Amino acid sequence: MITGNAHDPDTGIVVEVGPGGGLRDLALDSRSVRLGPSGLARAILALVDTATARANARVRHAVGDDVAALGLDVRAPLVESVEDTTPATWRV
Repeated sequence: MITGNAHDPDTGIVVEVGPGGGLRDLALDSRSVRLGPSGLARAILALVDTATARANARVRHAVGDDVAALGLDVRAPLVESVEDTTPATWRV
């Protein structure tokens, strides 16, 4: 199963999503609660965006550049940041 993860060590928030951004797991700790409702929501959504870009990039590596035909978002800035952290040995 292809997934994407993102975490923020400063807030203790960890997310895991599937391709397309379906949330599979969310972990919070006491630091994340201190953000308040709107800060927490913004932080979670930002991490979900990053994790989604990672999951979608993994799908693209698995099936090729036709990933857009699957309806998966491939926003350039997030995908580029994911590519920068992907080891060269994983790249196709």
